[in-house]
Amino acid sequence: MTALLLTFAWAVPLSEREAEKVLDGGRDRGLLTHLDGELGREWTAAEDFLASYTTPPRRRVLRKRTGGSRLAIRVGAVSPPCELVVTWHPSYHAMTLILATTITSADAGHPSAEFDLAIAVLQSLQGRETANGEDGLHGSYGEMSFPSLLKAVTHVFEDLTKGCELSEGLSRKGWCVELRSHDGHPPARRVAADPRPFYGLATSDEGWRFVPHDVARDALGPSWGTRTFVAAYTMAGGIVCLNSKDSEYVEQQGELMRGPFGADEPYFGIDSHIGGLDHGMLFILERVLIRMALADQWLRNAQRELVALTAKRKSPNRTRLLRGSLDDILEMLHSVLPPEVDSLERRLVTSMGVERIIAQLDRQAEAMDEETRYSYENTVSGRVTRLTVVTVVLTVVTIVLGVLQVVVSL
Repeated sequence: MTALLLTFAWAVPLSEREAEKVLDGGRDRGLLTHLDGELGREWTAAEDFLASYTTPPRRRVLRKRTGGSRLAIRVGAVSPPCELVVTWHPSYHAMTLILATTITSADAGHPSAEFDLAIAVLQSLQGRETANGEDGLHGSYGEMSFPSLLKAVTHVFEDLTKGCELSEGLSRKGWCVELRSHDGHPPARRVAADPRPFYGLATSDEGWRFVPHDVARDALGPSWGTRTFVAAYTMAGGIVCLNSKDSEYVEQQGELMRGPFGADEPYFGIDSHIGGLDHGMLFILERVLIRMALADQWLRNAQRELVALTAKRKSPNRTRLLRGSLDDILEMLHSVLPPEVDSLERRLVTSMGVERIIAQLDRQAEAMDEETRYSYENTVSGRVTRLTVVTVVLTVVTIVLGVLQVVVSL
């Protein structure tokens, strides 16, 4: 049996002060709790094995005081499981929101119903609204119902960031869809047999049945995987992964770890309901979205600085500081993960258009440098002119005083 695990992520720049308001305020109002239980253990096992942080992220989950998620997905009378994980990343000064759900279908006579429902959820998370009222696909937050899942998550975001006066919103987004089976078979065979439904998940295209096989196959591109049972495809929207890890692999890895290290590695036993947690794909998606969001923020700040500089309300030195902040972001855009997953991140960076963002930032930085040079030259020219005038005046005064002294001496 195959489970379809869907995670949808947003990234928002957030200062440390704002993060404290979100996390502490969410805790005090009974909205956020620590990521614990089985979900917390799996998340910790994956991060401890795959990631390395100077300062680790602070992850929280949206909960009712009485337990259970405050956020829900409704499809008529059906409510798929839903979690919303809120994370502050101190190393990046950004926050991510991750919605995770498992898609199943009660329609046994419709073998592709899970794909269709997952695509509908993806579209709802991007803002498509239902016209069916409570019978259609909609989101719920507390006692409130919304015509799209995006509106429900946006309401959660506004609730959590109340009082922060953020200028940033849920604009940078992406998703990871994991098809999880346990048979150990090479998953690329499924894609080769019919790539269209996987193309549909990667692009949220409800018309995937009418896409030519070769078009879908070419759009997916080559797969990534460091194991025979894993195949991942990167697209502009995110990652589609087929993971057929079986018990034989888990047992073999356990034996290997117990020999030299004396204990199992918890990561290898993960069979999570969070899409992309296994093999670190969700962490890669977070990193790419964060850097794109930070780049967006820098671009808006740079544009405001240019306007202010042109209006002579800012000094060239301030703009030079802003140019330096771009160097920091570009360095982050080129930072790497451990070698085994770094190549997947580089693929996702390409698929999601980070190079285009870098090119735009470089053009903006060049324009900013030109404005800085122009402003600096004008400033220097003005100072030289004023110095020349002062020098001429002093020379004239000196001459006059000299003449007066000669006259007086006569």
